[in-house]
Amino acid sequence: MARISTEKELREFVSEFKWTFAKTYAKTAPHEYIVLDKVGIEHKAEFAAVARFIREAGFEAYYYRRKGYYFILDDNYYWTMDEKIEDTDLINRARLSDYELVDNAWRWKGSR
Repeated sequence: MARISTEKELREFVSEFKWTFAKTYAKTAPHEYIVLDKVGIEHKAEFAAVARFIREAGFEAYYYRRKGYYFILDDNYYWTMDEKIEDTDLINRARLSDYELVDNAWRWKGSR
């Protein structure tokens, strides 16, 4: 599955892997991630396909001062951070219930 062009295909891809909780950000920006090095280099094309899908089907918003592309799927929102799609080696997700989108910027509800 190197092409991801529907929510169904994205859902299948993200359910394939064990996501890691970002302990470093547990108290400031809780989220999970998958890293290409851990899931296997054979998934490189899929990582790029996810990044492309997020940019094309998602929307732009800010997280603090960083502008990025985000896509909401089920109970999470997803994003990547590489400037070039083909460099994508990390995919992040956060629970929608932990964040709110205010004035086009994500805010962690725990930071109040």
